Amino acid sequence: MAAKPAAPHFSIRPRRSEDDDALLRIENRAAGLFREHGYASVADAPFATVADFRAMLAGHEAWVAVLNSGELVGYAVAGPLAGFLHLRELSVDPAHGRRGIGTALVGHVIDVAARGLYPGVTLTTFRDVPFNAPFYARLGFGELALEAAAGELRAAFHREVPEGVDPAKRVLMWRRADLA
Repeated sequence: MAAKPAAPHFSIRPRRSEDDDALLRIENRAAGLFREHGYASVADAPFATVADFRAMLAGHEAWVAVLNSGELVGYAVAGPLAGFLHLRELSVDPAHGRRGIGTALVGHVIDVAARGLYPGVTLTTFRDVPFNAPFYARLGFGELALEAAAGELRAAFHREVPEGVDPAKRVLMWRRADLA
């Protein structure tokens, strides 16, 4: 007889305003990972306050990953952009990384896109950071050439390039929502 799969150690639910202090801490711990990949300016410029974090959330929905113990360990933020659902932010507490939490959050966003009748999910990210473009490529995302992208997506790409970072180090990616 085959063993029963283990129950997930976390669930995903909509963000609540009382989550924001914990999500800010997750974001800032996760930002620190960029230092070891040559982006100290990103690591050194996390959201300073909950108000800054909430400003990033404006016009978007957010979902949180919650351990069975109740501890918040990650989140995703997405909103409509150029007819797609645009993944604005994804962060997982480094202490809980590489356990499927980021993958599940991205999967949740893709499911939301499919239910919302969006043709797909877009995002901008670093080309060469392992937990950025290579991670999303493993989840079925591919590069969308800037010159082929709608104006709103090009504008988002440029808005989301961190200060002091060469835009060539970044990539616009997309994935169809109806892929299994």
